[in-house]
Amino acid sequence: MGTSQSDAVFTMLFILWGAITVVLVVLLGYLATLPSQGDQNKVGATQQDQIRQEKALIARGSFLTGEIIVLSVLSGVLLLICAGSSIYQGFTSF
Repeated sequence: MGTSQSDAVFTMLFILWGAITVVLVVLLGYLATLPSQGDQNKVGATQQDQIRQEKALIARGSFLTGEIIVLSVLSGVLLLICAGSSIYQGFTSF
């Protein structure tokens, strides 16, 4: 593999890691806003409506938790690969 090809692969790895990390941060921010939306008291809403809305918020939060775990692991693995490949590239060009 030539140096230009390996540089392109490393660049793509870093871009992929950055994109996954941005999506992870956005999902974490969205998940952090869910409880504050549930704390708002709706004027005129019946108790049954409030219970239904709280269940929907809990379900949405539970669904996002799985995605966040997967993205966190993927981001960590890609970060380790990027760091390892950068160190390897540094030693081979030494």
